Amino acid sequence: MSTDVFVYKARDTSGARQTGKIAGRNITEATAALKAKGLFPITLEPEASALEAARPISQRIKRTGPMTARQTAEFLSRLAKLVARRITLDRALAIMGESGENRISGTAASIRGALREGVPLSQALRDKAGVTDTVTLALVRGAEVSGDMDKALVTAADILQSRLAVRRRIVTGLLYPGILLVVAIASLALIMIAIIPQFVPLIEDRYDLIPPLGKAVFAVSQIMTTLWPTILAALIGTLFLAWFMARRGTLLKFSARIGSAVPFVRRLVLRNQMMLLLHVLGALLGRDVTLSSALRVVTSSVADARIKASLSDATRRVESGAALSAALKAQALLPYDAIEMIRIGEETGDLRGMVSKTSVDMREAADRDLERFLLLFQPALIVGVGLLIGVSLYALFSAIVAVNTISF
Repeated sequence: MSTDVFVYKARDTSGARQTGKIAGRNITEATAALKAKGLFPITLEPEASALEAARPISQRIKRTGPMTARQTAEFLSRLAKLVARRITLDRALAIMGESGENRISGTAASIRGALREGVPLSQALRDKAGVTDTVTLALVRGAEVSGDMDKALVTAADILQSRLAVRRRIVTGLLYPGILLVVAIASLALIMIAIIPQFVPLIEDRYDLIPPLGKAVFAVSQIMTTLWPTILAALIGTLFLAWFMARRGTLLKFSARIGSAVPFVRRLVLRNQMMLLLHVLGALLGRDVTLSSALRVVTSSVADARIKASLSDATRRVESGAALSAALKAQALLPYDAIEMIRIGEETGDLRGMVSKTSVDMREAADRDLERFLLLFQPALIVGVGLLIGVSLYALFSAIVAVNTISF
């Protein structure tokens, strides 16, 4: 068996630090040789690995982009399970980074390198993993002081999973209507661009004699036939932009902002947002975070300007001595039954439990609202698309009939 060279750092019997190289067929033999010399190894690794380790960590680790929300939730969940099994944070990250096959593994290696350089986990998550969620960072930052990192990671992963579940329910519910709308628009465009122009030779000599609705349909068809390359390019650009926004996690927020112009959609979006915020508030209170601090963290995580302003005002009221139920009631963000449940929690001393219970009840109510919306939206969409196609065909054939009648 060949002999390898190992680089070591060790201490002698007097405690002085020694460094050097030693030969051995394996690491066990090299360790025994050091002990025979009265040296107690601190680190011992093959010379090639040592040369690699001497390079700056920023050069050794493959750079990774920010993780998606789904990847972040999976990363925190896996890390929490390992830490909960009494595995050190450094070793847990090493296990997650060993495969090196995906972004999660690369991020784990990057965070481990940052921790070895003395960077706190909360800062490493922000700098190396691209985590900007204030709730997640606040939970991890608090655990760095209290020491219960596994519980903090479980809570953070649970919150992120709840947000993803809400997004998944909305996207799944709107998937079929969205496909139906795209197919309907494509069918209508096909009629306007490919079918109606074939009837133009029949009516072009008597164009002034056809009904106004027929004129409108032929005019729209002519415009679309002339501009179809531009329309197609705009459609492809829109689809690419939607895909890009979906990858960055901003498509749902943008759609919600547009849909907020409709009262029913605005109420549905508000209910889902408040449900998530109450879930976060209950999780923070369960980790012995003060109410005012928890409200500040929750407020900082809100993107909607109106809700953020209302929660900021509620936080100021609570810090001035007002009850949480009274402060939230003044902002008109929650339904009456939710306010009553929070008030009961204040009176019984179980505010955290009642806030979490309110969040669960609001999630069930939001699911019912979404089902009701889809129950009405899908038939309305089918009827609307049918009317558009029907009116187009009626205008076409009425024009043909009018021309043929005039010719006789």
